[in-house]
Amino acid sequence: MNWNELFIEPEKTINRKKHQPASYLRKEFFVAGQVKSVVLHITALGLYRWFLNGESIDDQPFMPGFTSYDKRLQYQTFNVTSNLTQGNNTLGVILGDGWYRGKHGIMQKRYVYGEKTSLLVILDIEYQDGSTEQITTDETWRATQNGPIRKSDLKDGEVYDATKEMGGWSSPGFDDEAWDIVNRSSYQGQLIPYEGERILEHETFQPRVLKTQDGSTVLDFGQNICGYVQFSVTGPTGHTVKLSHGETLDAEGDFSVKHLRQKGEFQQIRYTLKEGEQTYKPFFTMHGFQLVKVENWPGDVRPEDFTAIAVYSDLKETGFFECSNALVNKLVSNSRWSQKSNFLDVPTDNPTRERTPWTGDLGVFCMTACYLMDSNTFLSKWLNDLTVTQRDDGLIMGHIPSTGHDNELFQGSTAWSDVGIIVPWAMYQMYGDASILSRQYEGMAKWIGYQQERAKKTHLFNKFKRNPYRSYTIDTGFHFGDWNEPGTSMGAQLNRNLIKSDEEVATAYYAYCTGILAKIAAILGKNEEAEQYEALANRIKEAYRHNYTDNGIVVAKRHGKYVRPVAFDLLSEEEKQENMKILNSKVIANNYKIGTGFLSTPFLLPMLTDYGFVDTAYRILENTERPGWLYSIVNGATSIWESWDGKDEKGIVRDSWNQYAYGAVTGWLFGYSAGITALEPGFSKIRIRPKPGGSLDYVKCSFDSAAGEIKSEWTIQNDEFKLKVKTPTETEVELPDGSMSLVKEGSHSFRCSI
Repeated sequence: MNWNELFIEPEKTINRKKHQPASYLRKEFFVAGQVKSVVLHITALGLYRWFLNGESIDDQPFMPGFTSYDKRLQYQTFNVTSNLTQGNNTLGVILGDGWYRGKHGIMQKRYVYGEKTSLLVILDIEYQDGSTEQITTDETWRATQNGPIRKSDLKDGEVYDATKEMGGWSSPGFDDEAWDIVNRSSYQGQLIPYEGERILEHETFQPRVLKTQDGSTVLDFGQNICGYVQFSVTGPTGHTVKLSHGETLDAEGDFSVKHLRQKGEFQQIRYTLKEGEQTYKPFFTMHGFQLVKVENWPGDVRPEDFTAIAVYSDLKETGFFECSNALVNKLVSNSRWSQKSNFLDVPTDNPTRERTPWTGDLGVFCMTACYLMDSNTFLSKWLNDLTVTQRDDGLIMGHIPSTGHDNELFQGSTAWSDVGIIVPWAMYQMYGDASILSRQYEGMAKWIGYQQERAKKTHLFNKFKRNPYRSYTIDTGFHFGDWNEPGTSMGAQLNRNLIKSDEEVATAYYAYCTGILAKIAAILGKNEEAEQYEALANRIKEAYRHNYTDNGIVVAKRHGKYVRPVAFDLLSEEEKQENMKILNSKVIANNYKIGTGFLSTPFLLPMLTDYGFVDTAYRILENTERPGWLYSIVNGATSIWESWDGKDEKGIVRDSWNQYAYGAVTGWLFGYSAGITALEPGFSKIRIRPKPGGSLDYVKCSFDSAAGEIKSEWTIQNDEFKLKVKTPTETEVELPDGSMSLVKEGSHSFRCSI
């Protein structure tokens, strides 16, 4: 049986200019004998919620998840043996727009993958006598669009009319005579078993009620999350309430989403009441929010009637960090919350304005993500979409899966497309499974091949510039560059990079990722290819040094230009040391404020620490002025801001308030402050080398690694440094005074003067 031919469409015609109501589908069937086992396979183009005999069996929202629907579609499998009864049974399914045809992405596009939602159901019944029966989606199903969900859009929100509820619609005996006959449909992509982590409801929050300057009633749930609000309400039948979701109050102290730059309805719930007390939570929409503006509420707005529910992929929390600076602890918490908010089946930039699975954001955060939560399965599923969307010429798209923003002009940016190498390499380091490298190797090689072809071209501006390394320099194509540097405008940077490529960043990443690929080829036993890639990487390094340094010394105002060649090993050790000395002096002159952008910031503190400027690293970390990590904390942030100017001195709010990229600094806290790093992939051999500094007088850190739990706890008292470690395997321990020990599995204690 070809499952691809068993899809059905519930809708006859649609109006593309309007949101479509959800479709309700049902199939009543008779079970004659004693069942031995019953297995349900289900998926949809759109989002689905399914019911068996009037009961919602599954607790996962937003199924079947987000994949490149034109290439592959996940199906879910459930054992429902205990839920089936002898006699009449009914399967009921609701379909919503979801990522398939709903609005999402930076360009706010709808119908990215198709116009009509469709459903696939296969119910395999095995009876006690050995006989079998199969119930599938066919023309005997019935459907209607006259149910209570009048609109279900991931970004705009949901419209629900409780007066249109159809009691018993998913139970046997319901009269569906007036419902429509469905149409046969088919799916041209690959059907695959569910690969990702389960999407589940998690933490819940109760609000406090605020009255804003303009007289509005606003709920503050105290935490910026991705999810939705469940509420209970009683009022006149037909009365409609409205909930609007946002992140913060504006400079005047009023609820606003202007900083998210959305037009029309956005993150709104409109609920029309039925008779009596009722409870509602959304079916097919999610919001990024901490605040909710409540309008047209019947009676008093009571906090006990509202509950915010965080929704994200069910990743196990693996890393925990605590220190004596409460603001740093809050920074770690905010990083984790931004990961949770943006790890809902795919890694997105933010859960509000864009909800785009940008590759660049993940590239800078993936190592930290693996410290904080077990991201192995989540990232593996996402990489499969990267593979199927990679072009034949090797180009890797800028956001995966597509959200409709596929303009050729913006594709192939280095650092963004380089995630095809950066993410598998980080996963290998953290989890030690070389199979991820072998699975992705062909795509990695294709991407470097694309870069090689691009390096053969020369930008018009450089045609007459002397460059003996021209064929190893990338100065064509669009590159976002070191995005969002302090003191720069995103719009101005975008326009500048459209006119002339950010060739320094592009060439640096070309060298860096070619070097990584050489290591990967060697690990996989591809020795000849490893030698070729290593030789290529060395030539690109020479090109970088010649074109972008003065005999190995960087001359620039931007701090990232000093960090990048050091982090990417593009210079000699002596040159790297000299550049870090210059950077250190520039940071001090800048009053320890951040001077790096999107790409270089994750490497800033590690490089300063590696080259002996530990005090500077801590001074940057603990700086509470803008731009700096703790500036957002002292201004009430509960997640990571997209930009350093999330709220300026005048209280003007800018950009998203829930974007994990700058939270990558948390990886430094695990790997440097606590000192937990892998000497061999997957932590099969460990180094614990804490770097104390700043105001911290204690650190407690634990990490449930692929090899087992690792703990590093240190205190400083009366100039004495005390360290307790717990390790699952052979571990090198290095104290701040330089003394070293090699220990085996177990708990150990150390001390030294400091």
